[in-house]
Amino acid sequence: MTNAARVRAHDRLAALSTARLPLPDVFDEAQEILARALPREASCWHSVDPASLVETRYSAERMPPPTVQVAEIAYLADDYNSFVELANGPRHSGLLSEATGGDPRRSLRFRELIEPAGMRGELRAAFVVDGVSWGCVSFFREGDFDADDRDFAELVGPLLGLCFRAAGIHARPTGPAADLWPGVITFDARRAVESYTPATANWLREFGFAGSPALDRLPFEVMTLVERVRGTAHETSARALGESGRWIRIHAAPATHERVTVVLQAAAVPSIAPLISAAYGLTPRERELTELVLQGCDTRAIAARMELSPYTVQSHLKSIFAKVGVRSRGELVGRING
Repeated sequence: MTNAARVRAHDRLAALSTARLPLPDVFDEAQEILARALPREASCWHSVDPASLVETRYSAERMPPPTVQVAEIAYLADDYNSFVELANGPRHSGLLSEATGGDPRRSLRFRELIEPAGMRGELRAAFVVDGVSWGCVSFFREGDFDADDRDFAELVGPLLGLCFRAAGIHARPTGPAADLWPGVITFDARRAVESYTPATANWLREFGFAGSPALDRLPFEVMTLVERVRGTAHETSARALGESGRWIRIHAAPATHERVTVVLQAAAVPSIAPLISAAYGLTPRERELTELVLQGCDTRAIAARMELSPYTVQSHLKSIFAKVGVRSRGELVGRING
């Protein structure tokens, strides 16, 4: 692979990072841009809830959609180069061959998933921006990747993070979905669906599911949380973009007799506002100020809470309005709240 091809790919990703495309388009564009710069046999891309680091939506390139086995094994926190480790560590990309000291068969993920698929090399990267992960990817090859591949993934990871983060501007946290009853699914100790409420089917359609919850394979977005709970014995949540453009909150918790209960519902506005503010590229200080605007605070109250002068508050608001593309506080509230 020539340096020129990677320079072109880097420049195209830099342009993509400012395009503010919807998430499905980000998946497609990123895969095409990196086709020559980072050749591979297959890859699997994920958006990530930055708070819980749970993988939400996915795009599988030249490979089957992830199964329950993938949800159970591929994202184990204690396996080599876990996405949580890469998101929180000093380096956000890694080769499985390096992490295992040249013996990838030390990895359960390699033995159970990668090797049976005829692959040898795995390169993973988390897309971290300002210390926060917005997505991740696994690249696979019949041969191995090298340090140059890893370093290139490290270089473009933040650009991809900007792309994934900005996709949030196309979503809205409120609307007709908010009027639906939550969907509740109970899984038994063998991961089979034990029961589900009538509203469940409506929520599963947000993830492209049109089958029977009791008979058909459920969406990966649900099963990955089930496996997270089974592995940690702690409840966890994720906010995911549904196919309608709505934010969906998926909450999973342990129940009696090794059961797991999952609740799907419209994400509340307060939980989504920080994601939308980040999608517009607001700084942490600007996001804090925006939260106070959403709470109805006036300039004087904001100045007191943030220990700023009223003039500085107005200066921050001017910057926020420009980034979000509005001209008043009312428009800002409407844009963030949907």
